[in-house]
Amino acid sequence: MPNSAENMVKSPVVADALQDMPVDLSSFDSFLKTFPLQGEPLYEAVFKRNTDIIQTQKARFAVANLEKILTATFVVSSVSGFDRMSLRDLSRETGMSMGAIYSCINKKEDIALMVADIVRLSSDLTRQHAMQASSRWSQIEQSIRFHLYASTLLQPWYFFLYFETRSLPEQQQRESKRIELDGIDGFEEQIRAGVDSGEFSTDDPRMVANTIVVLLEDWYLKPWKIRLTDSADKTPGQQERQINRYHQSLVGLVRKLLATQ
Repeated sequence: MPNSAENMVKSPVVADALQDMPVDLSSFDSFLKTFPLQGEPLYEAVFKRNTDIIQTQKARFAVANLEKILTATFVVSSVSGFDRMSLRDLSRETGMSMGAIYSCINKKEDIALMVADIVRLSSDLTRQHAMQASSRWSQIEQSIRFHLYASTLLQPWYFFLYFETRSLPEQQQRESKRIELDGIDGFEEQIRAGVDSGEFSTDDPRMVANTIVVLLEDWYLKPWKIRLTDSADKTPGQQERQINRYHQSLVGLVRKLLATQ
């Protein structure tokens, strides 16, 4: 029997392999060519990081079915809500048999755990990339751009996790909320270091950090506010222009809040 989802331990080997892959932020098109959490590699990561849940050891079979299950979950839950969605709903949406569904997940809450893990991993990649920047301001700017690119590509995952954290077991709810708090903590640490070095000036680094995270969440939670609707139908160039406009506005605001030149 696989271990309980409440006791999941993610594979550090998979995480290290993904974190060692360089990501190009020079444009959204370049990002799409280098970001590891997309397409088949994304679902391969889901499979390798959840072997204690997934019963089948047939990687190719599992990866294909995980893609169907997760894609269908985002569709069904957006209409009826994850709490009302059943595995039989997934079977109908995916065209998979119940046996095939159960070979990948024991219960629907496993899906939420998988989504939370990928969003956490994406956030970790964001922080790791930003730390390579030469200044505190560059770290903040790079973190913002990376997050906008990643949450554009993984918008259904980020959106789902934000609204369906309540579907997780209590411990995993805390861990899911920790993703957001870690993001705030990371920006606060960068800002405090910049204040100490004289690069920034603010009396409330925590509030500035929280403002950044809230506005980043706006990007994928409320696309209608920033004309991101139907972004999947747009070319990378069109998406790039949307992202650049939002990035410039957000970075400009943060400059003012930190009194940078």
